[in-house]
Amino acid sequence: MTMRLHSFLGRSVLPLALIGLGTFGAALPAHAGPDDERPEVEVYVPERVVTVDGKTKTVEFVVVNEGGATAEDLVAGFGSADDPVPASVVVTPPNGCTDLSACRLGDLAPGDFKSFKFQVQPSADLADLGVSFPIVVRDAGSTWQSSAQVTVVRAEAGIDLEMGAVDDMKLAPGKSATVPVVVRNAGNRPVDHVAIILAGAPFISFPATYSNCVAVEELDGTACFFDQPLGPDEVLTVSAATPLKVKVAADAPGPADYFGAVFATNADEDLDLADLAAKNAAAAPKSQLELVPVGKKRSAAAAVEEGDLNDWDNATTFRITVSRNQADSAAVGATFAGAVGESRTVRVGVRNNGPAATKGPFQGWITSALVRIPAGIDLTRVDDDCFAMSDGAPVDVEPGEVHGREYICFTLDSVKKGEEQLFSFTGRITAGSAAGSVTVDGGDQDPTKSNDVAKIAVELTAGGSGGGLPVTGAPAGLLAGGGALLLAAGAVAFVTARRRRIVTIAE
Repeated sequence: MTMRLHSFLGRSVLPLALIGLGTFGAALPAHAGPDDERPEVEVYVPERVVTVDGKTKTVEFVVVNEGGATAEDLVAGFGSADDPVPASVVVTPPNGCTDLSACRLGDLAPGDFKSFKFQVQPSADLADLGVSFPIVVRDAGSTWQSSAQVTVVRAEAGIDLEMGAVDDMKLAPGKSATVPVVVRNAGNRPVDHVAIILAGAPFISFPATYSNCVAVEELDGTACFFDQPLGPDEVLTVSAATPLKVKVAADAPGPADYFGAVFATNADEDLDLADLAAKNAAAAPKSQLELVPVGKKRSAAAAVEEGDLNDWDNATTFRITVSRNQADSAAVGATFAGAVGESRTVRVGVRNNGPAATKGPFQGWITSALVRIPAGIDLTRVDDDCFAMSDGAPVDVEPGEVHGREYICFTLDSVKKGEEQLFSFTGRITAGSAAGSVTVDGGDQDPTKSNDVAKIAVELTAGGSGGGLPVTGAPAGLLAGGGALLLAAGAVAFVTARRRRIVTIAE
């Protein structure tokens, strides 16, 4: 489907960012060194909040722990001693908080996030350009702090779509559930055509079973168009007669958390309606997904501001907790076979015997293979996805750099049943020797430990011919798509990986 999605995705900063946040940090501590075991908290809030004709506006801010240790006793403040909340804006703090300068947020585990909502209401003397104040999050002892700035402005009129929250859910692999969609127009200008867009993640899908819904490759999701207006203060929800479903793939790794998102948008601005109509006309007859009104309260419109006033609350994200789904990770060994002096390449690593796919970084785990090269091999080349180790600790060298005989290698994605993830090692045979080994760590998803270790042997041949592979380079393309491996503070911190798609936070 051809869609004008790029500007829409760029505007929807907060919800889209959260789709990929939740589990990177959870995968890191197993490979992190002492210097990385500390919290690193970031605050995300819309930069610009537009209120319509003096109305109260609800705003979400999100606190994320991107570090390797639990952030304890977090406290949030609205404004600061040097930059207080201006008198022209009234701030109502999150539920349960009575002190604007010290809202207690509790603890936050590594790689996790929490969202909170507060309200702003401008007074009649709010400046035309608006006013700004920071949201400051710190620990209880004020040894560190993190902040983000928000600006409140006022508009006489406009469209302001708001997506209702979707509760987190628990699903078994292969199962589906209804996504409760509720969208409101908090503005005072009507929307002629509403669209609902659902964004998925690997192993999560939204089956496009209705004639007014089509698959959207850019989002691993589905877009649904509704030929009906949404007036000021009106609320629409998906009809119970046409439920909207989210489905977990039968081979989805678990236990793991996944994320999905639901967007409401002005279809006339963000969708190619002609293309949608053509696809619907060519498709087999299906029932239509229906939106039904929940309530209405029309108000008069004045001078109009073009576009949606607040794109950041057009979307909501939700977590899908998937139950245990085992994947047997088995070690794959190899043999350096040839005469003394000859160079050979072997590929060793992990094979997934299923039944599920293995977890990847987006499911909170990184399957690793610890490779120990036999003494009879003089290494000349190491796979780019492997790091040198010494006495069980990472060595401060570049990925793929030859240094000693012990290496830790990481899979960069989920491995499907029956597939392998192998790593290349090239070396010159110097003598016969005892075998080395490859040891796989498949985490809590791996039910069988007896096949986690395989040999890396040396086999001398008199004639100079034998096993092994021709000398080859490392697998290409494994670090494509914005993925990276970082070696920092003497510890391996695998931060992100080859994913089919990463949404960039950008205006």
